[in-house]
Amino acid sequence: MVAMIGIVLISSCNSDPVIQPEEKEIVDAVFATGHIISENEYMVTANTEGYLIHSFAKEGDIVKPGMPLYQLSNDVQAEQLSNAEINYQDALQQLKPSAPEMLKFQIQIDQHKAQLELDQANYDRFLKLKSSGAVSVQEFEKAKLQLENSHRNIAIAEQSKKDYEDKMKLNLKNAETQLIVQKEGNDDYYLTSSIDGLVLQVFKNQGELVRRGEAIAKIGGGEALVKLFIAEEDINMVKLEQTVYLNLNTEKDKFFRAAISKIYPSFDVTEQSFIAEAKLLEEARLFDNTQLQANIIINEKSDALVIPTSYLLNGDKVMKSNKEIVEVKTGIKNSSWTEILEGIDVDAVLVKPSQL
Repeated sequence: MVAMIGIVLISSCNSDPVIQPEEKEIVDAVFATGHIISENEYMVTANTEGYLIHSFAKEGDIVKPGMPLYQLSNDVQAEQLSNAEINYQDALQQLKPSAPEMLKFQIQIDQHKAQLELDQANYDRFLKLKSSGAVSVQEFEKAKLQLENSHRNIAIAEQSKKDYEDKMKLNLKNAETQLIVQKEGNDDYYLTSSIDGLVLQVFKNQGELVRRGEAIAKIGGGEALVKLFIAEEDINMVKLEQTVYLNLNTEKDKFFRAAISKIYPSFDVTEQSFIAEAKLLEEARLFDNTQLQANIIINEKSDALVIPTSYLLNGDKVMKSNKEIVEVKTGIKNSSWTEILEGIDVDAVLVKPSQL
């Protein structure tokens, strides 16, 4: 709805039906309702279900990123986290050289290596004896086969150890993944602040059941902004940087200046309006969610030649006191006053047709 801003309204108390154009300031404005919001405002919501067992922050408290806010009951989750931690530590222990299975494999490898040394020495001895004919070919081949078996036994033992290590590494990785999952799940029961800000509202009391997705509190940070709701028929007239005059419900006898800083591109179905934001241009004591009325200045001019809008006939015409109908060119127009650009001057005497 187009309206004129209260602090610059031009009133006419002239009861005489005969008037003359006047030079005045005229303002054209779009009326909007709205409220105060915080620049970085969000709801602290539960990602899981539980009873609110600890409240570390109350309304009005200043919070920092990572600061604990609320804790939900998590008996089952705590047990699952404990089990995941035990499984992880167990998997970690099984990979250590001192673990029983690892020791068992290493003992087997050491035994095979010791046997290899004996078999190598025996083979070397038989090789020398063979050249002098002191041993038979059959005895030499038996020593050679024994040496080959020793090499093979070491390779098998080392491969068995490696297979076991690979299996334990996979087991450790799975245990670590499960531990991370359980820790993340446990974090759902400990809600922390995401920003530097202020606790604006708390919706749940200690001891109450909180369901998944329910809001526990509202946190706000950054500078205060004005959120405006604008009618569909007016949104095309609203532009960035336009001046806005605000009247806060907390200070109804004052007006504050702001400027349009953001225009949302989509119609808000819930609010049944378009939404814009404005930044204040002067200091004001603001409370979150304070309701307000606003006039967005679309056009304004000082020392404009104006007549009361009620004296304007259809088709942008006026009637002089001698009943002469004159066509005029108009500029800024609101419910009270209309700017006259051409057609008459300040000396013209006008009347309403119904009063002739």
